[in-house]
Amino acid sequence: MYKFPKPLSWGATIGVIAPASAAHRKQTRAGLDYLEQRGFAVKTAPNLTRGKFYLAGDDAHRLKWLEEFILDPGIEAIICVRGGYGVLRIIDKINYWRLAAIPPKMIVGYSDITALQMAFMRKLGWVGYTGPMVAPDMSGEFDTYSEQWLWKVLMGHPYPLTLENPPGEKIGVYREGSAKGTLVGGCLSLITPLLGTEYMPDLRGAVLVIEDIGEKTYHLDKHLHMLRIHGVFEQISGLILGHFVNCFPRNPRRSFTMEELLNEILRDYDFPVVTNFAYGHIKKRLTLPLGARVRLNTSPIEIEITGS
Repeated sequence: MYKFPKPLSWGATIGVIAPASAAHRKQTRAGLDYLEQRGFAVKTAPNLTRGKFYLAGDDAHRLKWLEEFILDPGIEAIICVRGGYGVLRIIDKINYWRLAAIPPKMIVGYSDITALQMAFMRKLGWVGYTGPMVAPDMSGEFDTYSEQWLWKVLMGHPYPLTLENPPGEKIGVYREGSAKGTLVGGCLSLITPLLGTEYMPDLRGAVLVIEDIGEKTYHLDKHLHMLRIHGVFEQISGLILGHFVNCFPRNPRRSFTMEELLNEILRDYDFPVVTNFAYGHIKKRLTLPLGARVRLNTSPIEIEITGS
């Protein structure tokens, strides 16, 4: 059973860190302004907008600010400035023993942050929040749907909570059925490198949620088969597919479709599978508590977070 952090409170201090890549200055400033306008105090790591190449500083400094912000008792929650790349370089260097001595802390992010959330689930037993980040989502026009779901999930423990797609965007059903289990997942290309390591949560009976962006179709094919080869589909009780942005050519005659990939990969399994879930690198996205218990039904379609 995974442990929830305490809900975020209005006026609390939010720490903003860059454990992967640095963000653009203008977007970062706008996102920080948004949090302050919502009434939060904000504490920022010094590497949010500077680093080297695709990293927000060297591994030692990104690790330093990650651990210091988590251990800071004055910081109630952490929201990552962006994803990018870099977490896989440091998850084996984190001092989990030190972090285990404190209560769970809310850590919010997606994309590359998936690896951090999976490691914290496995090593610390903490629920992680896959949701909007400061620079890409809170700057400019923060989508109302995403904004409402973010604060609904972070500001309390509103469970049981039925997860609903935006109006007019219907959740699809690839395979009928029902399932219940722990919600595990995130960005697919960050999950597969963790399979078989000490940083991947237990998938037995889990409901797996996956999404991705910018993976060529044959890369996506590879990642799905990596799940199969590692026996993931023999362990999980259900599968939720979010959006796979820029992973398929516009002309379907140039490559496999997602349905064709699923037909090949999932033909020997019978767990329920839903598609077009409002989750991923998209404007209108749900915030999900990874590590919470979830119940999935397809007739009628209902995805409900039931809590711990």
